Amino acid sequence: VRKSKAADEKRRSLARQARDDYRRLSLQGIHRGKQADISKGATAGDRRRLQYPPLPPKPKLLPPAMANGRAIRKEGIQRTISNSTEESIIKWFKEEQFPLRAGYQKTADTIAPWFHGILTSKKAEELLNKTVPGSFLVRVSEKIKGYVLSYRSVEGCKHFLIDASSDSYSFLGVDQLQHSMLADLVDYHK
Repeated sequence: VRKSKAADEKRRSLARQARDDYRRLSLQGIHRGKQADISKGATAGDRRRLQYPPLPPKPKLLPPAMANGRAIRKEGIQRTISNSTEESIIKWFKEEQFPLRAGYQKTADTIAPWFHGILTSKKAEELLNKTVPGSFLVRVSEKIKGYVLSYRSVEGCKHFLIDASSDSYSFLGVDQLQHSMLADLVDYHK
């Protein structure tokens, strides 16, 4: 339970830090006059403080089952294998994303230098560790149907999921700016 609580606190701390970093970078972009290509005419004056929904209540733990005065231990939880296999991800990319020119430069018919196809997070970190802080790459996730922006900061590598489930691209989480092309999202956040 202590380990679980510590992991939850660490996750909350990382999420809080990512939100603060994003807000800071977003405000810097707004002050420079940059906006998403399809942000529906929003201006810096239209921005309101984000209202987050309340967190759901924590689940109540049931007391452990007892037998002969001792707690009965349950078998470990068996995790199911993800249904997003590498083959289904490749099929998704070829059928849905390739026709949309995901990974291509906006003005040329060539693959963008920041796009690296299907790449594991470990391999992405190996590539980025050879570069200067501020370097990044975009890759097709090896686990889900979507993209990951892998970024090298001074502290190390960070990975941000990119939602490509609708007709637009946006970071999962606090960023709700939607971009018509993957290249637009990258250019906006560069």
